[in-house]
Amino acid sequence: MATALACALLANPVIGDPAHAREDVTPIRAAAEHFLRVFDNLEWEPFRASWAAEPSVFFPFNDTPERVTGRAAVEARFHKFFEETRVRTPGPPYLHLQPRELRVDRHGDAGLVTFMLGGPGERIGRRTLLFVLENGTWKLVHLHASNVE
Repeated sequence: MATALACALLANPVIGDPAHAREDVTPIRAAAEHFLRVFDNLEWEPFRASWAAEPSVFFPFNDTPERVTGRAAVEARFHKFFEETRVRTPGPPYLHLQPRELRVDRHGDAGLVTFMLGGPGERIGRRTLLFVLENGTWKLVHLHASNVE
């Protein structure tokens, strides 16, 4: 599945804001691909290492409607999700993520990655990942996940 995920990401063109076309988005895309792969496989330690020091998340879960802020709180909510998913879904991979319409933009030391999950007749997942350079490495500082019917 990791190969399929990488192929899906590479098959989608990387689109950027023309004003920032000269800025290299390759390391941001690589960070996003890595994050999505370890998330898809529910690999806890590499997943944790993908995050910035003080992240925030808007989860797409009814039981978590407010923004979750801070490393401990974000990790606690994801840890619960990992445990619940492993119980009910065989894997790896567990989530079978297939991002579509992937877009990567770079704005100096910030990288914005947006994509959708799902397809026609399915619930559509909209995802936004905000990466920042932290100690020379692209780290995920914010994830916004929402779903629409």
